[in-house]
Amino acid sequence: MSAESGQGHGDSVAKRDPGAMTRDPGFPHPIFVGGSARSGTHAIGRLIDADPRYHQIRLETRFVVGTGGLCDLLNERTTMHHFLQKCYGKWWSRGLRYQRGLQVIVERDELEAAIGRFEERYPHDPWDAARALITEVHDPVAERAGKPAWVELSGQNIEAAPTLHKLMPNARFIHMVRDGRAVVAGIMRKRDMTDDRGEAMSHWARRARNAADALRELPPGSALTIQLEDLAAHDRDGTFARLVDFLEVEDEAPMREYLDREITPERAHVGAWRERVAPDDVRWIERRYRRHARRLRADGVDWLADPEPPRRPLHRGRAAVR
Repeated sequence: MSAESGQGHGDSVAKRDPGAMTRDPGFPHPIFVGGSARSGTHAIGRLIDADPRYHQIRLETRFVVGTGGLCDLLNERTTMHHFLQKCYGKWWSRGLRYQRGLQVIVERDELEAAIGRFEERYPHDPWDAARALITEVHDPVAERAGKPAWVELSGQNIEAAPTLHKLMPNARFIHMVRDGRAVVAGIMRKRDMTDDRGEAMSHWARRARNAADALRELPPGSALTIQLEDLAAHDRDGTFARLVDFLEVEDEAPMREYLDREITPERAHVGAWRERVAPDDVRWIERRYRRHARRLRADGVDWLADPEPPRRPLHRGRAAVR
């Protein structure tokens, strides 16, 4: 199995030149990106990957924040037996024709060796053992790409952020958000998700509330919320500047070039969600979104898209009401 970059797993930059990847201990490594489904996590991951220092891992590795993953194990919500079953099973090989999973980024014998060390360490220091397993799986992927830091995209990263921060205090978190109505419409159109509007709305509302609760537990400066519509259309310069500052990017030109070329209002379907679902669904989504938005705002969530007021058609031959 070849690595993401096409090189063999054993032929890492670190092995060729042990000093080539010396890290500044204060460097913001790693970056965990999360958010609800269809919120733009992959778009922000590719944008950050344009910087010479960051490498986006091309799949959700799942074993850290997925249900039954490391975070659940550390918080006693699963057992070692079930965790290992998933590592060697559904997280190893998944997707259409089983072409995804950890097999894309690590050889089987390397994973088995890393997990063996993890099992040996875990009874003595669970958190150190978990930290070592995360770095042993992820770090070589960035090293093969010639970069000192990595970005991992899993939707549940923000919900698991308090545990991830305890594991890796230097980690940074990017919370991607999108107009909840666009999220619901996007989920309903995604082939491998659901066309049930109630289920799609519940997914968005649950992720929004869980993310808000998790972010309150993080120390100031460790997380940044990015609104996809702002980045793509409404406040491109301001949002990009906040991202660059948060990541401590020295030369913003590569990321700016990618932003201008790839993240556009058209590609992000900004404001186009109503055209992507049936008219009856549009009305239902509007009503339910306003209800959820009121409740979330009452609880202090300040990053929701403003529901637009109902549009009243003008009658021909009559003046508009002042």
